[in-house]
Amino acid sequence: MYTKVRTGLAAVTLVYGLLSAAATVAAAELGDIDAGLKFATQNCAECHNITSRNPVNTASGAPTFYAIANTSSSSWTKLSFWMLSSHPKMPSLMIETQDLDNIITYILSLKDQ
Repeated sequence: MYTKVRTGLAAVTLVYGLLSAAATVAAAELGDIDAGLKFATQNCAECHNITSRNPVNTASGAPTFYAIANTSSSSWTKLSFWMLSSHPKMPSLMIETQDLDNIITYILSLKDQ
């Protein structure tokens, strides 16, 4: 019986791992990098450094997009949640779904491989 349970857990773990990997790949394909850069240039560049690979915060205190992308916990899900929550220093932006997908795709494109 123990072997059956252990085998079943291994199978569940394998399936979960495969689904997580597939979700990561699918999320990376949701947005358009160029459209995300355009949106960031128009809406984010006043406070964030959106293109430099310099991880140092800007004069406004806002983290660079490079630093955000390379935070160990940075993922599609976490960036989506973060972008949709209010922040004291960040203006309240109403971001359309496609723009949100594009900006997150752009930010994650800055992640070191």
